[in-house]
Amino acid sequence: MSPCRPDALPGEDVSVLEGRFAFVQAARGWRFGSDAVMLARHVLAGPQGDLLEVGTGCGVVAVLLAGWGFAGNITAIEVQPELADRARRNVAANNLSQAITVVEGDARRHGDLLPPGTFARVIANPPYWRLGSGRTNPHPEKAVARHEFLLDLPALLAIIRNRLSPGGLATILYPPERLGDVSAAVDRADLSVARTVDLVPAPGRPAEVVLIDLVRGRGQPRGASSWSLLGRG
Repeated sequence: MSPCRPDALPGEDVSVLEGRFAFVQAARGWRFGSDAVMLARHVLAGPQGDLLEVGTGCGVVAVLLAGWGFAGNITAIEVQPELADRARRNVAANNLSQAITVVEGDARRHGDLLPPGTFARVIANPPYWRLGSGRTNPHPEKAVARHEFLLDLPALLAIIRNRLSPGGLATILYPPERLGDVSAAVDRADLSVARTVDLVPAPGRPAEVVLIDLVRGRGQPRGASSWSLLGRG
């Protein structure tokens, strides 16, 4: 079945996944990658229930989850207005408005729409890099998505700690270079790493990104594994 293609505005194009999910993206701004698809697959395989996605971008993870039958209401928040608008259009074009609510705004706020302690899952594919590290992309949309201009690691973990329900599970992604920072910040946020999954470009290759499952409180890690970006490793 052909997907319903959302209308692309000037400066946008349309990408299709699995022959049935269509997404408008910026032609030159932020664009989703394979890490977003792997995050969606990982979340779908875990516990289900009402879900908060922090920084939904153009809505690809939320749309994939709802389209694949994730059992829970999905709230997807995005601070960049242009991306939030694309996410709304992508949700509507894929006929998933009943399952996904897109909120434009700062996830550190909006207590009325994002009540504390009510989400069984909290997920994020956040900006990977600290300010001042590496090259800052000259395109503002890409810069905010890649560097911690608007949301740094401690702030993200505070959102998770506040919004996640008791017994809930959060999932975030960071490159291996940030795992030391993540470990220290998780401790300070009264969270625990339950599991890590290396996302590798091919079996036997080093990880490019690591999926990190988090739970509230302090406990023992459940384990670690590897998952190829081209399929299971």
